[in-house]
Amino acid sequence: MYIRRYMGTKRWALLAVGLLWGWSNVNLSARSPGGNSLQKMISQYATFSDTTAKKIRSFFDYHGRIGNFSGSYLMYKNDSLIYGANGYAIYGNRDSIEPNNLFQLASVSKVFTAISVMTLHQDGYLNIEDSVHWYIPELNNKSLTIRQLLSHTSGLPDYFYVSYKGFELPQGQGHLKNEDVIEIINKQSRRKYTRQGYYHYSNTNYVFLSLIVERLTKMDFRTYVKENICKYADMRYTHICDFDSLPLVNYPVQGYKNWRVYEDLMFNGTTGDKGVYSNVFEMFQLDRALNGTYLLHDDTKEQMWTPQTLTKPTAYYALGWRVKWIDDQKWVFHNGWWKGFRTYFWRCLDEDKSFVVLTNNVQGPFLSTMEMVSLLK
Repeated sequence: MYIRRYMGTKRWALLAVGLLWGWSNVNLSARSPGGNSLQKMISQYATFSDTTAKKIRSFFDYHGRIGNFSGSYLMYKNDSLIYGANGYAIYGNRDSIEPNNLFQLASVSKVFTAISVMTLHQDGYLNIEDSVHWYIPELNNKSLTIRQLLSHTSGLPDYFYVSYKGFELPQGQGHLKNEDVIEIINKQSRRKYTRQGYYHYSNTNYVFLSLIVERLTKMDFRTYVKENICKYADMRYTHICDFDSLPLVNYPVQGYKNWRVYEDLMFNGTTGDKGVYSNVFEMFQLDRALNGTYLLHDDTKEQMWTPQTLTKPTAYYALGWRVKWIDDQKWVFHNGWWKGFRTYFWRCLDEDKSFVVLTNNVQGPFLSTMEMVSLLK
């Protein structure tokens, strides 16, 4: 089932190609894209100059040697592409990371949620000025808009950091569901809330956005993302985790802190705020899709990437993306952290360049995003 009302000739053509190829179910033993398909994709692009390639590899090699980079990377600029990997997927087995391994995207997942909402907005199924109450009437706060959820200006407390007194998971349920977060938030004291209309980063916002998509489309959010984002961007292995049916321990890449693995926990059941698994190649496919109009029209993307609120001097939050001007160029991006995974997805809107960096060991500081941006000057 597709909720999309208008796709246009090019979108239908892309869908037809996808259907002819066949869309694979999640196969964690496969490393997407692999073999001939990977080589075919890479062959479309030029290589960086020896000087630039050496600079990029040296950056990641250095951080690998000092212990705060274990993961994969892809950097792109004006038809030149470079990628690589360093470290271990499962440390105890000394399984080396390959560039096409799947990683948990952590809060980079929020860009998928924002794109989902904006597709529905542009196709007329909802408006981002709509009241959240229309879609989640049981939520005690009746004055919120979808725009406030997208821009983290709702004032809602983060469900990670609130009291769970009086809440218990139903018997046999191992993870929170999106609907559970409504009950948890409704039980919180008003002192847990921040001032509505002002920036306050809260994962609750994106759980509720995911729930709105589910209720409006009558589709599980995992299915909506697969059908309406991943297929159009040819992201064949990208998916949102469901650890009830596919346990965390089955994933080839595990998240670590100082090389101690993070175990599964109940927060891993919600969607919208985290939980997307992908690799650097398929995230680059998303970058390419966003460069065109298959997923979103130009005016919709402009709306999504327009700053909504100041987060720190010279940095802004838009609708599911952060925004920053660097050397007079506009970058839109999101970083993430979740249980051993640190992730970075950056796109420049004033020049055709981007980078994806996915890591699985929380050791030492975050990689410097300004240094990574400078690698593409």
